[in-house]
Amino acid sequence: MKNYRTFASMDPLITDIRNGNIRAFKQLFEDYYPILCVYAQRYIADPEPCKDIAQEVLLSCWEHRNGFDDIHRLKGFLYTAARNRCVNMLKHDAYIDDNFDQTNHTDTYELEDEIIRQETFLLVRRAVAELPVQMGRIIRLSLMGKRNQEIAQTLGISEGTVHSLKKTAYRKLRASLREHFALLLLVTLK
Repeated sequence: MKNYRTFASMDPLITDIRNGNIRAFKQLFEDYYPILCVYAQRYIADPEPCKDIAQEVLLSCWEHRNGFDDIHRLKGFLYTAARNRCVNMLKHDAYIDDNFDQTNHTDTYELEDEIIRQETFLLVRRAVAELPVQMGRIIRLSLMGKRNQEIAQTLGISEGTVHSLKKTAYRKLRASLREHFALLLLVTLK
């Protein structure tokens, strides 16, 4: 099975999806479903319809897979389709929110910021998934705001082991993320 987790492998992923490779699409679905759910919640407060929207958009992506030449076109489709479905739901369904201000949600800079934020989480999640199991657990707990002492208690290991594994994990993440490593630090500090 091909590994689509590395950053350079996104265009082969698109090629495989275009060729009808279900495993490649499953990888795309796993990566972008949570991102699209969070993205849709910018427009619709209720998470349940957001899950439906994310799923519908991804299924639509599969149906139109021959129209994507590269990851940039595919991402553009995903975000635009999710946004349009949200706005349509707000206009036509029972999810109309009196506080909804469409001009606020269509601001280009705000949209770009949200896309960058979601893509950052995807990059970090992919890099953390490549770590050895224990290091990945430590980094995920750290990203959730846990301190070394809490992580040690949760995992049943010493605080020194947590510190050592975390240090090694950050070194591996720095190499894996290269120029994107600052993004990991920003996510960790928030």
